[in-house]
Amino acid sequence: MALYLCGTAALDVMRYLRSTNGGEIPGTPARPRRLGNALNSDRQLNELGKSAQRLLSHVQGKVEVLVPRRRQHTRTSRLETHLWTHDIPRGAFIDLGYGIYLSSPAFLFVQLASKLGEVELIMLGLELCGSYSLWRLPAPSFGPSQGDLRTEATYELSPALTAARLKSFIIRMDGERGVVRARNAAKYVLDNAASPMESAVYLLLCLPRHLGGRGLPKPLFNVKVNVTTSTTTTSRYPDLYWPTRALDVEYQSDQDHSGDWARYRDARRQVELEAENVTVLPLTRHQVMDADEFNAFATSVRRMLGVRSRPLPRDWERRYLKLRTVVLGTW
Repeated sequence: MALYLCGTAALDVMRYLRSTNGGEIPGTPARPRRLGNALNSDRQLNELGKSAQRLLSHVQGKVEVLVPRRRQHTRTSRLETHLWTHDIPRGAFIDLGYGIYLSSPAFLFVQLASKLGEVELIMLGLELCGSYSLWRLPAPSFGPSQGDLRTEATYELSPALTAARLKSFIIRMDGERGVVRARNAAKYVLDNAASPMESAVYLLLCLPRHLGGRGLPKPLFNVKVNVTTSTTTTSRYPDLYWPTRALDVEYQSDQDHSGDWARYRDARRQVELEAENVTVLPLTRHQVMDADEFNAFATSVRRMLGVRSRPLPRDWERRYLKLRTVVLGTW
């Protein structure tokens, strides 16, 4: 039997694998034309080997799987099936071995478009195209401690996906359930976000105003900028960077957790970037978490980007506070 893992169960396993393998998802691309021999019962699930059971132990809720026929539909305390009757698109599965086929990051994004809100779906896309993973179990850290997060996460990982590959996959899924919502959300997915807070700042600044954002131009995440000192040329990677204005918004995590060395490193990087005529705007956790202070910060960014001020919609403040609840609620 083959288990075609999908939905939030696939996301749990994907986050676990990324967090423990430097961002890589071990396995080989697979394209079963149809979901033949699909597992669809607790008995079949329990018959999987120990290696498969260890993987599935990281699923927080029910094990969600795809099946090709309506008569195979099952919903038990442990298993939930979802119907998929069409051909399987190229790039839809990763064969993990042990009889488990994991929905690929792009396929998973389309599946969850029908389950998540628009902003939550964009956040998922930023995570999959970024270098962090929100693994909800205790995880080793692959980078500096992020003291102001309330969720377990791992950092400095290889991205699981790129925004371009995501959009290309969605095009191939045209006509399937969730594709329209996936296509709309994918417009705001960018590559190379390095932390959940970087993603949150981007969403608050750049999502359209009808979603509660400020509608500012999209930045680049962590793009390479060469800086020249008296002795050498080195590379720096601004957090959120607008190259047309040489503007860098640098998120600074909670200083109580950062330490003197981290503060010195951040200050040195700021001096080096400003020597290359890059304007650096430091942004603290306190500013992000205070709605009024962040709004004032966003106004400064807008002015520095040369974006013309326009009257905000009448209910924008309500939408802004709702957006903050979604993107910052985890923390």
